[in-house]
Amino acid sequence: MRLADGKNITEEELQKIRTQTQLTFGKEYLRAGHYEKALAAFDEAAKLDPAEARVLMGRSLALTRLGRYDDALAAANGIFKLEANSPHSYNAQGVAYQAMGRLDKAQAAFEKSVTFGPRHAGSHYNFACYWAFRGDKERCRQYLERALELEPKLNVIAATDVDLKRYRSEDWFLDLVAFK
Repeated sequence: MRLADGKNITEEELQKIRTQTQLTFGKEYLRAGHYEKALAAFDEAAKLDPAEARVLMGRSLALTRLGRYDDALAAANGIFKLEANSPHSYNAQGVAYQAMGRLDKAQAAFEKSVTFGPRHAGSHYNFACYWAFRGDKERCRQYLERALELEPKLNVIAATDVDLKRYRSEDWFLDLVAFK
């Protein structure tokens, strides 16, 4: 295929672009709270590239938000088939288990997520949300601080995240998420 600028692109490259586009749509729909649309975008991405772990991670998060916990766990577990000991899978499991109220399993999944993904900001961020849910301010602060070190742009999400609402007015929280 020839692009408008005259460059040639292979079908494989075009497929990757289409997958990335659907992933981007899915992520934006998730952020906006349009979970059905997010799921549809991730499903479309899965048709284009069923071996893309980020697709399953997105599906798992969308399904969790829709209350379809068994399906969310199945998507999270599917990541293991693509990436052994993936922080993405453990992270997705933790989110689903927490939503289900299975807090011991959630904690174990988040612990594995940060162990296997020490530089995975999302794992640290979701573990911070877990600790906020449990009312453990110090552990929440610790994991949120690490998440923001790894990905400073998470401050935008943290500033309005309902999971972190209980600490929003505290000085330590305001210092961490300050827009600099």
